[in-house]
Amino acid sequence: MLIQAWHKLAQQGLEEDVGHGDITTELTIPKDLQGTMNFTARQELVICGLPIIQAVYDQLNPAVSICLYRQEGEKCQPQDVVASVKGPVQSLLMGERVVLNVLTWLSGIATITRAMVDKISDLPVKILDTRKTRPGQRIYEKYAVKVGGGHNHRFGLYDAILVKDNHVAAKGGMVNALHDIRRHAPHGMFIEVEVDRLEQIPEVLAAQVDGILLDNMSVEEVRQAVLYINHRVFVEASGGINPANLREMAETGVDAISLGYITHSAPYVDIGADWEVTE
Repeated sequence: MLIQAWHKLAQQGLEEDVGHGDITTELTIPKDLQGTMNFTARQELVICGLPIIQAVYDQLNPAVSICLYRQEGEKCQPQDVVASVKGPVQSLLMGERVVLNVLTWLSGIATITRAMVDKISDLPVKILDTRKTRPGQRIYEKYAVKVGGGHNHRFGLYDAILVKDNHVAAKGGMVNALHDIRRHAPHGMFIEVEVDRLEQIPEVLAAQVDGILLDNMSVEEVRQAVLYINHRVFVEASGGINPANLREMAETGVDAISLGYITHSAPYVDIGADWEVTE
């Protein structure tokens, strides 16, 4: 991800948390006191978001030195030190919460994504994210999905065409919606259509689209759809898919499964910050 994006995230976090100063730290910690603080995994996880450490301390105090012991996407065990920071204790403490918030948030997404990917690693099925992300945070959450081994679906409404049920309803039918799209779509742009009933598939295939999204269908319906489509277009399953039914859905033969679950339901992981003052 771009350095500017991490810088922006660090700036927002510091403005929110530190504001015009850390009153407690400034009143208790001498300016010249030096120390080392370790960021340590307290559970099994996939680490993600390490660039935020540099971005935070570059803004707080460039004199802070940073050492990374793990790489993005690496699995960590409890008590593994993923990174350490060394320098003025005042600066270390001011940046601690912003760093931990980002690491625990993004590592949570990467960890649950990796778990989903591992569940179906023997099958030729991609795990995709969705647009169900926190406003203003999509670039980071989709980054975490990639770090966890998943793949990014469209980033927004602007970079791919996905005809959904509301488009069809507003336009007065599938034929009308697809006719206009075929006439005016930018050359080479991927065109995918969402269907929620098996009887919609022949009409969509006749329109020569690039992909079909099977939305909120049962495993048996998806299996029937895959057999009927027979590799003529890209097939994606979505809607209500979670760890409990992921494997069964992947075994239907779809090309990809998109899960809002990996972003909107990923729990934060447990990472701690422990420091030791040097005399």
